Amino acid sequence: MFLVVGIVLFVAGCGNENKTPTESAGLKTVGREQYVLQIKKWEAEMHKSLELNTVTASQAIKAYTDFVNAFPADSLAPDFLFKSGEIATATKQYPQALMFYETITSKYPKYKLVDVSLYLQGVLLDNYLNDDAKAKVIYEQVIAKYPESSYARDARAAIGNLGKSDEELIKEFEKKNGVK
Repeated sequence: MFLVVGIVLFVAGCGNENKTPTESAGLKTVGREQYVLQIKKWEAEMHKSLELNTVTASQAIKAYTDFVNAFPADSLAPDFLFKSGEIATATKQYPQALMFYETITSKYPKYKLVDVSLYLQGVLLDNYLNDDAKAKVIYEQVIAKYPESSYARDARAAIGNLGKSDEELIKEFEKKNGVK
């Protein structure tokens, strides 16, 4: 009896092993398509209005991050992280936006917008999270890693403005441009 049960389990297991890769690949493709459809739905919803609805924005971020968690090696993953960072910034979720951009620079170093992602970390730390010391470190990384990019030029200027109040910046601008 035990021998028969063992043989049945063995045969059943072998049958599943033969089907699993194909079925898994099929399920993975279907799953990916479902994620992309959900993302398109939330993107369309966000584009319906001139103002960004925070609930819709949160749902879009969730759809993006769910995709990234399910398919971290997919070519769309860093794009969706970048979009998540943009939406989080627009909805004033600055620590979350910073996390998205940090993930891009750490996990997707060859991504086409990695220089922008690094620079935006500095902007968030500088302008919204009030951490001038960390912002300076990030800006210096932008300059060191991407010296020829326009972001390096912007990072140099940002370092020069760290710690200055709006009033100080306005006075410097006026002095530079001969405005009284």
